[in-house]
Amino acid sequence: MFNVMHEVHIVRELVATVEKQAVAQGAKRVTCVRLKYNPLVSHEAEHVQFCFDVVKQESALLKGAEVRLTKVPGLVRCQGCRHEFETDELPSICPKCGAVDLAPVNATGLILESFEMEAD
Repeated sequence: MFNVMHEVHIVRELVATVEKQAVAQGAKRVTCVRLKYNPLVSHEAEHVQFCFDVVKQESALLKGAEVRLTKVPGLVRCQGCRHEFETDELPSICPKCGAVDLAPVNATGLILESFEMEAD
């Protein structure tokens, strides 16, 4: 079994955000949640899916919701030569200069993109 405690916490926060926004909009239930994730961090699609399936059971609004995940490119910048390139894992090596001192360019957390709901 993989370690999903970090993802559970993050997914729980995202579900709470969706609940607050859905209630404010008069939702009867949420049917779909769209999330973006970056493979450069520990948020693998399978882990996020598993965590969402567990956490949604704690919410009356999201119990039947599905999650749709969109992978964003793992874009990094070499701190030595400033070259930017895509990679799905760290550590990686700069293809231009061979350095390993790389920094993510785009967001590395889970991002709530949108959600669909049924209103009263």
